[in-house]
Amino acid sequence: MDLTRSSGISPTLSLCAVVVGVVLALLAVGAPAASQAVRAHSMETSLATWESQLVLPAPVAARLEWAQRSMVPSGLLKLEHLARSLAPRIASGADLLTVQREAERGLDAVFSAAGLAGMDVSEVAFLVMAMATKDMDDDLRLIMAEIKATAAAKQKLRDQIRELEDRIAGETAKSGQTSTDLGRNTAGAARGVRPGATPVQAAAVAGRVMTQERAILPLLGWEYAKAPVIAPLPPRDPRVSAESMRSLLGDLKERLDGMNELSEMTSLRLQMTMDRRSKFIETLSNIMKKIGTTMETQVQNLK
Repeated sequence: MDLTRSSGISPTLSLCAVVVGVVLALLAVGAPAASQAVRAHSMETSLATWESQLVLPAPVAARLEWAQRSMVPSGLLKLEHLARSLAPRIASGADLLTVQREAERGLDAVFSAAGLAGMDVSEVAFLVMAMATKDMDDDLRLIMAEIKATAAAKQKLRDQIRELEDRIAGETAKSGQTSTDLGRNTAGAARGVRPGATPVQAAAVAGRVMTQERAILPLLGWEYAKAPVIAPLPPRDPRVSAESMRSLLGDLKERLDGMNELSEMTSLRLQMTMDRRSKFIETLSNIMKKIGTTMETQVQNLK
């Protein structure tokens, strides 16, 4: 029976429908890759912008450099220790007034013998906050470098996934199987080495095990995932079945998904911190511009 005629649909329209369906299917397959590429480009742009912002305003940097040259080593060491204790508070979003009060209390405790009081303590506190911001920036640069390394590792994984998919396609074509048949044969199989796999198959899969190392930022105390070392794909081997490669492909995709989630969480936390830093440093810069020369006399006396 001619279904096209009985349904009132012309052969031309029917063919167009098929073509449209194929195009939409191809677009659906390519959508995740395109989305990943867009996100990767967006992150690269954000990192470049953030890195350019990790610079103290000129008046603040000049005052800080002057103080570091003018102070005796013992006094500078005390200020640096106090600044490091305040950096996590700035990163967590504490407002400038709160951090200033904590700095002033720290100065009272450390430099009580220097006779600092009132405006003197307040002015030196701003110097400590500038030092704390600079210390925080060092940790932020470290995490940005790790994000870049993770992005490179993810790209390497994506390249390997595409290569492995090509290998699988070649094997299934030789055996006369379709990707649907292969998926049905391997459905429900556990990740890793399938039961009954040969030693070669086992080595091909086991060699892909990757551990996600974690580290702590030295100052801010954030835990973050370090970029993994991506081992190369096992060389092509006719003794490795398409099923084993399919299992390996699943492992790679799972690892990539996990890395994407960790990267997004780290990037979100970094973005929030950069927003807080921007507001903090703007207020700090405006106040330090108004500070008089009395700081110069007091700083030289800190020991």
